[in-house]
Amino acid sequence: MRGRSGTVVVAIVMSLGLTLGGIGAWWVVQARPRPGEFVDALATPDGAVVVRKERSSDRAFLEVYDGTRLRWRGMIPRYAGHPGVIALAASPRSITARVVRGGHPFVFAFDAATGAKLDLFDLTPGTKPDPTGQNLPTVVTVGNGHHSVELVSAADGGSEIFGLDLEQRRLMWRRPLPDRPEGAAWVGDLIVLRYGGGVQSRALRLGDGSDAPVPDAGRDDAPHITAGGRTWRVTPREIKVMDAATGQVLGTIR
Repeated sequence: MRGRSGTVVVAIVMSLGLTLGGIGAWWVVQARPRPGEFVDALATPDGAVVVRKERSSDRAFLEVYDGTRLRWRGMIPRYAGHPGVIALAASPRSITARVVRGGHPFVFAFDAATGAKLDLFDLTPGTKPDPTGQNLPTVVTVGNGHHSVELVSAADGGSEIFGLDLEQRRLMWRRPLPDRPEGAAWVGDLIVLRYGGGVQSRALRLGDGSDAPVPDAGRDDAPHITAGGRTWRVTPREIKVMDAATGQVLGTIR
């Protein structure tokens, strides 16, 4: 009788252990970060940098593609951009993503080839945390393939603009602005800020952020979804990669 009791106890313990083990394995699988909906893509000469939501948090995935082949994937805190308002910049050497961390606008920098994290820095240290991360609603980051600018709101109703060298991985300059731009685009070596629905413009020099005469072509040179002869059409469920000239679908990413 004692032997049978011992056998029953062993069976119960083993069953309980298997159950708990199964629960633990299920929890690990469920807790693992998983890519969700697509947010936006920044086309590059070789492919694109893609942002996807993480399914169970406010974090995001950063994915870098060669053509339609995934090169690397990493995680970032809450992405500062939203569909149609990019918060990414890329060069052959570096990729940056603007995020919101502790109510501040941070820039995360990654090695373009390997995905190794290079640096992160707060654009507005010492300021009061803001739930929006001091993001402007219609423009966050604008790049030209070698440099980028970051725009943030200021408490006095104005804004600040930061010039970054992506190849040398350094902050070049920053300056306050008395107003808040509605859009921005690179035109040659000038960054052109737009106001009043594009009716008014202001130009700053790439080298030091100083004022410059506004060029005639003060609009976007090309959408951020087109480069290298490919156009990346983003929807929450998938990205279609198309030949920019013919519209032929070259591949689909899901």
